[in-house]
Amino acid sequence: MNNDNKQRFEIRFLAVVRKTLIAVAKDTITRPGLKHPLSKVTQEMITDCLDIVTSRQIAIEKSSGIHTNMKPVYTDKQTVQSFSIDDLKKTLN
Repeated sequence: MNNDNKQRFEIRFLAVVRKTLIAVAKDTITRPGLKHPLSKVTQEMITDCLDIVTSRQIAIEKSSGIHTNMKPVYTDKQTVQSFSIDDLKKTLN
């Protein structure tokens, strides 16, 4: 297996692991006041695994030059644009 195939395999592997861990977290969500089926230690282990997977995904993206540092934008949150008063005055004049 050449280096490019190894990297593609690792990318696929990390994506599958990440999706599986997220699915486990979603499937075990409980209502407030009920006992969670997973222990606190197991929940922390899932969080740690997700952190490691995400860190490795970012490292691969950075090494291949495709990492963009983009963060999700939530449509229900308003974005605020800032500008200087001087720039506004220049535009109005």
